[in-house]
Amino acid sequence: MNKKIVTFGEIMLRLTPPNYGIIEDAHDFMATYGGTEANVAISLAQFGHYTSFVSKLPKNQLGEAAIKFLNANKVDTNFVQMKGDNIGIYFLETGFGIRPSKVLYNRKSSAMTTLKVEDINIDALIKDAGWFHFSGITLSLSEDVRKTVLAVIKKAKQNGVFISFDSNYRKSLWPIEIAKKAYMEVAPYIDLFFATPFDAHNLFGIDETYEGSYALKQLLEKTNATYVFGYERNVYQANENELKAYVVKKDLVLQTKPIRFQIYDRIGGGDAFAAGIIHSLIKTEHDNLEFVLDFGLSTSVLKHTLWGDAFKLSELDVLNFMKNQSKEVVR
Repeated sequence: MNKKIVTFGEIMLRLTPPNYGIIEDAHDFMATYGGTEANVAISLAQFGHYTSFVSKLPKNQLGEAAIKFLNANKVDTNFVQMKGDNIGIYFLETGFGIRPSKVLYNRKSSAMTTLKVEDINIDALIKDAGWFHFSGITLSLSEDVRKTVLAVIKKAKQNGVFISFDSNYRKSLWPIEIAKKAYMEVAPYIDLFFATPFDAHNLFGIDETYEGSYALKQLLEKTNATYVFGYERNVYQANENELKAYVVKKDLVLQTKPIRFQIYDRIGGGDAFAAGIIHSLIKTEHDNLEFVLDFGLSTSVLKHTLWGDAFKLSELDVLNFMKNQSKEVVR
């Protein structure tokens, strides 16, 4: 675990009405910080990895608070630029029972949207890096950000860095036609996709005659990537879901049994899954995909029991859950 893991994205201020309230009725909000790649970096740091986060924040109290939050969770922030005026904000309206959760973004003019290639010392960033992770949400931020990501992954690929990409398409952030162009541009540099058949068809141009895992195998053939990981969610109620995970290689398809569970906070479940997969692939040296899938799924399920965006439990907590130990108090 001595090589650093680099994640690239935006960290935002998250505001949540308390007690399952709705935004219109809120007189106060619970505040924390989060964002896909920041969440992954934090979770991997809890698993013992050296993680470095690349972003841009305003040089004001909100930006400083976000830096303190990352540092408190063992994430290196030497590559976070402190320039600009605004921090990205999102409002989370937590669902309950048959009422689903809602997310409202306020991030169009955030400092991160102005990040440019010249803002980053790419050689210093990828030095000693073994893994680079980013997502489709980051690609949605601006053309400048997309150019910066592309420059970084090209150089990372040349230097043998393993690159993972979480498709994470959000229709509220950009049209799918524009997203598809950006996704296709980065696809040749990806070693591991977190993706679904929907992503393969709509964002990577895989023919819809290929269904399910066959579509994901075609994505691997098209890009020469090694893996596609993902999970399927069955929603019973906003606070009761079921997940099962899968991995696809060119010659292999594996999936887990489903786990049904209660939810305290759903946000960040996919990021915890990604962190669990990345950690267990590195831990096993890519040699035990059944364990990798179980660990990733267990990390995601446990994240749903924690408030806030990021998974902050230890590897031992995940392993104990995987052993299906008694739910009695651990003393």
